Amino acid sequence: MTKISQLTGIGANLAPDDEFIIRDVSDASTPNKKVTASGFFAIASTLGITGFDNILAGLFNTGTQIRVISSGTAVGISGYAQTTISGITVARTTISGYYENASASTSGTLFPVVTQTDIGTDPNQVPVCGMLGNMAFTNYPFWRGGSDTTTTSGIVVIDGSSYERFNYTASMATGITVQLDNMTGGRETKVYVRNTNATARPIVFVASTTTSGHTGVPLAPGGGAASVSGITLAATTGTAIVWVGNVNGTIVGGLF
Repeated sequence: MTKISQLTGIGANLAPDDEFIIRDVSDASTPNKKVTASGFFAIASTLGITGFDNILAGLFNTGTQIRVISSGTAVGISGYAQTTISGITVARTTISGYYENASASTSGTLFPVVTQTDIGTDPNQVPVCGMLGNMAFTNYPFWRGGSDTTTTSGIVVIDGSSYERFNYTASMATGITVQLDNMTGGRETKVYVRNTNATARPIVFVASTTTSGHTGVPLAPGGGAASVSGITLAATTGTAIVWVGNVNGTIVGGLF
């Protein structure tokens, strides 16, 4: 990767077809665009005309300029004789976001403010600001969503393709089965469970990569103890946090 400090200044050595990469923040679908040097300076010249009835010319990078008007004397550089330009056409016609270049008729060359072009994804085509923005925002961990239920008996179904966080708090009338569907490779879901019933209740966890064929999830209780597929929640305030995930095709879990 080339550091910015290693780049060489272009100075005044600009060719008409040199391109400048710009970031169009108003266009989310194709934000990376370019504008050519000739188009860029044509627009700059047009927008720099005072009163839109004269032409500003000269060396823009040094500040040495000469202003030539339709009749009068050239100003700004000594030694110049009176210079006139005939057939001047005021160049400030807006046509669907375009500015018409000064010419002898209203049908002069049109220079778009921005020329849109797909620039590719090679290292020398993607601007540094784009890569930093991708790291800062696009790749930030994203939760698929969270939900909850107060089901008091039977089976509590959690769609692993939709939720990575789930709250199950209820006055459990009977034992409960928590069923996690669509736990395909890489999916993970963290479930908070709480029993508010005055009687302790058993709760088991089963999972599948589809919506059928569920098997018990081997939960790691910690401390090197044997895995379990269910726990008993104490009366009134019995709580647990259970993580279930598919690691390389194997559905596993753990208690917190």
